[in-house]
Amino acid sequence: MVSLLLFIASPSLSASESEIPKAENLAEVGRVSLQQGIPAVVFVSRDACPYCRTLRDKILKPMLAAGKFERRAILVEVSLDFADPMISFGNSRITAQDFGSAYKATITPTLLFLDSEGHEIGKRIIGISNLELYGHYLEKSIDAALLVLREEAPKN
Repeated sequence: MVSLLLFIASPSLSASESEIPKAENLAEVGRVSLQQGIPAVVFVSRDACPYCRTLRDKILKPMLAAGKFERRAILVEVSLDFADPMISFGNSRITAQDFGSAYKATITPTLLFLDSEGHEIGKRIIGISNLELYGHYLEKSIDAALLVLREEAPKN
């Protein structure tokens, strides 16, 4: 949770500091998502997945370091190999495997676009079809998720 709060509170992270926070407490991620009106982007990975390492190192970390998620999305990672329990969006203890099964996200890498309650609000991105265009597709997916959240926001 501390790394998530540091990530949110520190908009000017340098490339060396731009580690993707582990999704230890998704209820907290949801709270921040609701408070800021931005989606959660959950990177579902596996430790032995070479495509996950490529996505993390070539796309997600550089985008994080460049501020591409700032005020647009909360990026967290769920490694399906992580054995310790985590807190779900519903504030219950689950494993990463339970999370992957619940979202049918067993192929890695997968990016999920979720609202503050953990509902999918955008088309997930599975695998890497084109590394050169991946960042563009990711930004478009974040834009689409933001649009859904704005449309769902209560009108005054």
